[in-house]
Amino acid sequence: MNNSEKTALIIGGGLAGLEAANKIGGAGYKAILVEKEEQLGGIMKQLYGSFPRWDNPRELVDQKVKMAQENPNVTMKTNTTVKSAHKKDQTFVVELSNNEQMEFDAVVLATGFDFYDASQYGEYGYGAFDNVLTALEFEAKLKEMESWDKEDLPQVVAFFKCVGSRDRSKGYPYCSKICCMFTAKEAGLMKDLNPDAKCFVFYMDYRAAGKEYEEFARSVMEDKHVRYVRGRPAKVLPENGKLMVRAEDTLMGVPVEVAADMIVLANAMIPAESTIELAGIFGAKIDQYGFIDYIPGHPTQTGDRVFFAGGCGFPVESLGAQYQGAAAAADVIALFTQD
Repeated sequence: MNNSEKTALIIGGGLAGLEAANKIGGAGYKAILVEKEEQLGGIMKQLYGSFPRWDNPRELVDQKVKMAQENPNVTMKTNTTVKSAHKKDQTFVVELSNNEQMEFDAVVLATGFDFYDASQYGEYGYGAFDNVLTALEFEAKLKEMESWDKEDLPQVVAFFKCVGSRDRSKGYPYCSKICCMFTAKEAGLMKDLNPDAKCFVFYMDYRAAGKEYEEFARSVMEDKHVRYVRGRPAKVLPENGKLMVRAEDTLMGVPVEVAADMIVLANAMIPAESTIELAGIFGAKIDQYGFIDYIPGHPTQTGDRVFFAGGCGFPVESLGAQYQGAAAAADVIALFTQD
């Protein structure tokens, strides 16, 4: 088989998958990208804003999709999943949900992550009160609020971090890595829409381990006047048409009470169900939580001729997803060159 005939299967049409497909196709190899949803872009397509430079996430997705559409080596199939696969020498014979059967020389898993069920925190009122939203739901609400009259915008918004993350009793012991930054982003965007709004971020601590991240979080606190309260809220109760939040500011040693119009929960990021299923189909490694794991010494490889990128390995921001997609593509290209 000539190198030009080598074909990679990329599963997942978010930023990581699109980046991998574009890089593999750009190197002259064929890339078939399958996405289970009708639209490409994954979670990124659903966001109202991004960090740390306030870029428009939908424009970034559209740019990546356009690159793929213009590359004759890249084929994108939406509303498509993998039904089964088996190894045949150095290839995978894969049956897709559209009943196509295709042969691939390598596979890149880029299935993203999912979100912890916030209703497990019954004390926060998710599912009971309409104005208690998850972070992803709040992104959609921000889009809606663009067209609202100012008097209809929420005047007080409380953001709760680590809802499921770092909580051994209810959720997961790990830190979901990017919640601190997207919470800062969402509070900042709320202030942009309504500068008179009061925004409170309740946190255990905040982590800003990335280029420009500390400056980004500080700008939200200092320039946009978002108040950070170190303390975990105990419970949310309805009172006089408001959502009452009570907590202790552990830095100041004083109780804090906020009458909020809206509450936003930064619920933990967890492996997608499809990730665990596909790991079984392609012989990929998974860790104790269900994320894709790597082969020591090979940070993008998880099995024989199987690679991964993006949130299926662990929650990752948009820039990291692109880096990982490019890295996985580089390893696929190196493999194809050696064949």
